[in-house]
Amino acid sequence: MTKIALGTALYRDHHATVGQLVGRIELQLASRSVETDPAALIATVRELFGIFAVHLSLEDSALYPRLLAHPDATLRGTAARFQAEMGDLRARFDLYRTRWPGPVAVAKDPVAFVRETREVVTALKHRIGREDRELYDLIDRAGLATAA
Repeated sequence: MTKIALGTALYRDHHATVGQLVGRIELQLASRSVETDPAALIATVRELFGIFAVHLSLEDSALYPRLLAHPDATLRGTAARFQAEMGDLRARFDLYRTRWPGPVAVAKDPVAFVRETREVVTALKHRIGREDRELYDLIDRAGLATAA
């Protein structure tokens, strides 16, 4: 049986970058400057979603198809579960981006913007943490990163 070589380093690096951006967003939210000048926060949120969009694209085109075709049933099942859950999270992100396209929208209801930004950031942190611990660790423990 041929094992599929998979590496998690690139995906974990993306997660680390997303984590740094989330940290910046949380600091900006805590400063309350969003009510007087939301532009910096919006720029960081856009940067976060840009990085995350690239990450999702790589997962969808490279990682998940390989995992779903893997002979290990546990790995296939875990990958299928994560992929299904991501559809809901992606829809939530898209709704957020539509609702808060820029400073004008934020100025209309900064309190709601802060609340929804915190909710989205928390959901993203939760997802990334679970993916690191449950999926990527499973790949690493299975020795798939070095398999030929």
